[in-house]
Formats: sequence, structure tokens, C-alpha cells
Amino acid sequence: MYSILCLFLVFFIYSVIGYIAEVMYCTIKKGKPVWNRGFLIGPYLPIYGTGGILISYTLGRYSNDPLTLFILSMVYCTVIEYLTSYILEKIFHLRWWDYSDKKFNINGRVCLLNGVLFGFGGLWIVKVLYPIVSKVVYNTQPIFIMIFSSILLCLFLTDFVVSTRILFGLKANIMKITKKDATSEIKKEVSEFLKNYNVLTGRLFKSFPDLEKLNGPRIEKITKVLDNVKNELDKIKTKTKARNK
Repeated sequence: MYSILCLFLVFFIYSVIGYIAEVMYCTIKKGKPVWNRGFLIGPYLPIYGTGGILISYTLGRYSNDPLTLFILSMVYCTVIEYLTSYILEKIFHLRWWDYSDKKFNINGRVCLLNGVLFGFGGLWIVKVLYPIVSKVVYNTQPIFIMIFSSILLCLFLTDFVVSTRILFGLKANIMKITKKDATSEIKKEVSEFLKNYNVLTGRLFKSFPDLEKLNGPRIEKITKVLDNVKNELDKIKTKTKARNK
């Protein structure tokens, strides 16, 4: 159990660092603060934790061979990103990011630029980050690691369950709305959508700015229906006020 919690703590640290790196990159790129990244609520990105763990525990033996380490880091992380994109699309029927506008991309899921960045990231992890992280984690008193990691694990799992429910709720509502043709039926589904729609759902669209672009017809249809419902509600409110007067 201690070894598992240590491994999770390293994974968690990598996930947080990955989140910080993405926030900094997107903030510089957009020229304004960008805080929402990933589909989880907390400030961590599991995809970076997974890649970091894989690199640290399988590529450490190449620490004296920078070229091999660079290439394998590119391959490992690119495969992880591609599979993550593919699996998320198959599960939720939504494309979460797209690199079609980047040179040397594969189906818009991965691109050469990201691969190169992953390669440099792998060098940094093996040469700099992992020695520091492992020293801190494995030299800390086991009792503190057990308590601290257990708390973080509980928070992480709770976040994962809640975020996954939100994703499936979003998927279900989108599928219901876009498959309905009768206006009355659409309004019923929109009503349910509005009940389930909250700030946690909204943050997904901020976390993945390409989501609206990639799934334009669905999102656009939902937006139009929501606008119609809002207009009708405004009319009802206006009539009600007039009668009360």
C-alpha cells in the first residue's frame, strides 16, 4: 500500500505540474489568463501524470543517451495523447481538441510540435524533475506519505467520479436534444438540460475551446433551442407582469 501511495503521489505531482505548464502555455498564446484546462475540476491533468510515470519508470535507463530518451518520450506521449483523444471521442461522441491546422498532424489528434515538446519534457523529467520528486517522496516519513496521499487520492477519485457524471450527463442531453424533431419534445429535453446544466458543465467548454468548433452543429442547435426557450420565458414573464398590473 505504501508503494502504491508513493506512486500515486508522484503521478499527482506530475499531473499538477502538467496543469501549470498548460495554463502558462495557453495564457502566453492567448495573451490573457487561462485557468480552465482538462475535464477534471481540480488543478491537475492525469494525461501528464500518466506520461510522466511512464517516462520516469521505463526510460530512466536512457538518462545518458539523450537522443534515445528524446525520441522515446516523443513516441510514448504522442501515443498516450492519441489514444486519449480517440477513447474520449468514442465514449462521449465529442472531439475535445483538434490539431488539423498544425503541420504534420495525425487525424487532428496529435501533431509534430506537441511531440517535440513532449520529447524535451521527457529529458527534463528524467534529468531534473524525477530525481527531485523521488527524493522528496521516498525520503519523507512513511506515515506522512500514507496520510497525505490517501487524502489526495480520495479527492482525486471524487473529482473523477463527479466530472465523469457531468460528462455523461452532457453527452446524454446533447444526444436527446439533437435527435428530437418536434419542438414540444425538444423543449422538454431542454428543460431537463437546463436543470443539469451548471457551472461545472460550463467549465468544460472553457477547458476545451475547440469543443464548440469541432461539434458545431450539435452545440449550435442546442444554443438556438436554449435561446428560443429563453425568449418564450421572457414573453411569459412580460404577460404575467401586464396581467398583475
